[in-house]
Amino acid sequence: MYIRIIQQARRAILPNKAMSIAVFAALLPYSAITVADTEIAQHKNISALEQSSLSFAQVLEKVRQYQSQLGVWQVQQKLADAHIQQSHLWENPTFSIQQTGFKSDQDRELEFGISQKLDVFGERKAATQLAQVQRQQVDLNQNLYEAQLELVVKYLWSQVAVFEMENQIAQRQLANSQAILEATRLRYRAGSIAQVDQDRTLMAHIENQRAAQEVELNLNIARKRLANLWGETTHSFRLGLNGQNAWPTQSKADVADHLQQNLLQRAIQLQLQQQRSNVDYLKAKRRPNPTLNVGMVTNKSAETNSSEQQFRVGLEIPLNIFDRQQYALKIAQTKQDFLVQQQRFYTQQNLNSIETLQSELVGLKQQYDLMNDQQIPLSEDVQNKMLLGFKVGKYAITDVQQATAQLQDQRLKKVQLLKSAWQKAIETESLALGVAPEQVMSSDALNQINQTLWQNTRNFNAISGAE
Repeated sequence: MYIRIIQQARRAILPNKAMSIAVFAALLPYSAITVADTEIAQHKNISALEQSSLSFAQVLEKVRQYQSQLGVWQVQQKLADAHIQQSHLWENPTFSIQQTGFKSDQDRELEFGISQKLDVFGERKAATQLAQVQRQQVDLNQNLYEAQLELVVKYLWSQVAVFEMENQIAQRQLANSQAILEATRLRYRAGSIAQVDQDRTLMAHIENQRAAQEVELNLNIARKRLANLWGETTHSFRLGLNGQNAWPTQSKADVADHLQQNLLQRAIQLQLQQQRSNVDYLKAKRRPNPTLNVGMVTNKSAETNSSEQQFRVGLEIPLNIFDRQQYALKIAQTKQDFLVQQQRFYTQQNLNSIETLQSELVGLKQQYDLMNDQQIPLSEDVQNKMLLGFKVGKYAITDVQQATAQLQDQRLKKVQLLKSAWQKAIETESLALGVAPEQVMSSDALNQINQTLWQNTRNFNAISGAE
């Protein structure tokens, strides 16, 4: 239909301006229908996203329920409670039997004795305090694990959010490429452009198809990695974010919440308390706790065949001359002093790093808003006008391709800004928790954290009770 109109315009030998108006009039209904169909399709896609979207809170709850099935923390709590009970116990007594004289013509002496080591200097009390500190450490480690789990989920969730936005951009680019290709074919059939221009447009469209497939593959992989955290491999869910709500606006409040909970300070304080309790235990252990010996001695004379019994009480006091736990005590005190210095230095260094990252986030947000609110809408308007102008013969294909490439470059820069912002936000929250960012910002971060947790559970140990 459109070719016939153009041919009629050529037969009438219209001027170039008149022919452009005729072509524009012929293509205008087609463009209006295409735009209307595109808007309807976008509206359907948005509705589908809203129906099947998952919020971060929903994802986090699914992951927590799945990860809690093993019950690692209940095991550690039982172990720590058992260590506390064990630390209350006295050392087992020693029962001994001695006899001299085994022949009938010899005097015989038979002795029964019980020895019990006494706790005079509070060794059991110090061991109990150390075990109680370890029980507090289990509770704090559980809180840190929950915070780390949230960061791991947030990182993979942000990866899905970024890839969803990149996929939307790839689909828009593909739609623009399809529109340019259709317009190029019409211009070629009308004889206003060369075959090579159509071929170049087709090559660009094929490359956009490949790029869209690559982005969709990355998106599906990111969704599967997130779903693996709650024991599934599905990629049918969506987050349904857009350019307005994809930014990590909650990061500053989360950092403030972490600092208010003071998990990092509590961890350092608890380590310091553990070293102090260890020092107290070593001090109590180095002191010479006596051993009480109680026994009954029976003597039988071979000549008179008479017997007599005697009750015997003795006290053994060890001489701590060589090993007084002096070097173990020195090691513990050195660690304690180091923890005090670490608390002063590391805390201030962390606050400085957090402030720097938050300042960087503010700058990234300004750039993101500028591109999202002004630069990209203007480029989209220019690209649409270029495409309409190309359809009526006003612009060359290179002008349209340049405008399209510029628009695509700006959209990808916006995605890169969003990706950088999420990385900075998670780094900031990691520092607020005292966790290395690389521990939570990897595809198998939770698996590594769980492996460490299981290993610590298997090797769970504490000093409990007198030795």
